[in-house]
Amino acid sequence: MGLMPFVLALLIAGAASQQPASSQGTRPSNAEANTAQPPVGPGSLPVDIERIQKLLAQKPAIVLEPDFNPDTGLPTFRVAVQARKLTIDEILGPDYLRGPVPAGSMTHEEFLNMVTPTDVRGYAAFSNKQGATVALTSLALKWALNTALQEFQQAKDERAREAARREVQEALEALRKARLEAGLTPK
Repeated sequence: MGLMPFVLALLIAGAASQQPASSQGTRPSNAEANTAQPPVGPGSLPVDIERIQKLLAQKPAIVLEPDFNPDTGLPTFRVAVQARKLTIDEILGPDYLRGPVPAGSMTHEEFLNMVTPTDVRGYAAFSNKQGATVALTSLALKWALNTALQEFQQAKDERAREAARREVQEALEALRKARLEAGLTPK
């Protein structure tokens, strides 16, 4: 608060000292006005005037009445950006899949190789030929066990069907015998 009056006083004093003595109370003549400001041509500006005029002549992307936020009383501004869509390579760079790995660090596989003894690493105890033999015999054993289990299940089902068939035959034979004893004709 104490700085504000000081800044205001400096601004007023600077404005008063920059005012020419001849213009205090009188208006400058046309000659003085022309010499005071050099003419500005469109070629001397650092912008493309034609491009700006062309874009201003186009229909705006969004036509709105002045929109004010009722809570704050501030206007709402909207902007339309027209540009080419960037690809993920342009945004993240060509090596975005590799990831930043600091120098001197190690991969997960290198860490596992460092902390796991060689004797317990999968087929590390075998040569390539021995490892292939172990893998093939393991697969053959699995296939043989699955086949044996299927045959056992089928045999069990066959025995159950045969037992049911025998039971039905015995029941039919008992029925036939009972009909004969009762003096009825067997069917």
